[in-house]
Amino acid sequence: MTVALSVHGLTKRYGKVTVLDDVSIDFHAGHLHALLGANGAGKSTLCKIISGLTAASGGRMKLGEAAYQPSSKQEAETHGVQIVQQELNLIETLSVAENLQLASLPNRLGVLRMSELHRSAREALDRFGLPDVDTHAIVGNLGVGKQQMIEIAAALARDAGVLILDEPTAALSGSESEELFAHLKRMREQGVAIIYISHRLEEVQQLSDE
Repeated sequence: MTVALSVHGLTKRYGKVTVLDDVSIDFHAGHLHALLGANGAGKSTLCKIISGLTAASGGRMKLGEAAYQPSSKQEAETHGVQIVQQELNLIETLSVAENLQLASLPNRLGVLRMSELHRSAREALDRFGLPDVDTHAIVGNLGVGKQQMIEIAAALARDAGVLILDEPTAALSGSESEELFAHLKRMREQGVAIIYISHRLEEVQQLSDE
């Protein structure tokens, strides 16, 4: 098996409180890894370190064969590490299309190219199984489940070698969850390493390799 990401001895402390203690684990390309544990066990902290949202207090990481220590979420994304958190990271006053392309808005000499923006967003939504979502719709006017799907679609629209999902189905309907599962299976077949946090053991049994 090809190791996409390895962490060795990761530790995280907040003052005198240790929330991660010497964690070592390999995540393999083309595998879905279920990350399980009680609330407060450190699952989200581990994923925040991997995705550049917080820095480790100790330990090291490798992405493939290269040393990896992202200083921000944006830097992690440039290395193909994407995260979708429980807390939505959408801008409610912007359109669906703008949120989907927020990291790389198409422009020419600083002028936003709206037709290209909506075309790319339409392709991403259709690919993710959301043909009924209007790219012009204001995100704040949509339900929480749809917003969650748009957040996931935005992450999946970008190239990912490692994808982290933190309780992704918490706000999804049964049909939306099934659509997500189908997409994750396709990504796994394409060689993406997926880290999946969930308290729903039926999902873990259905999806996970490790």
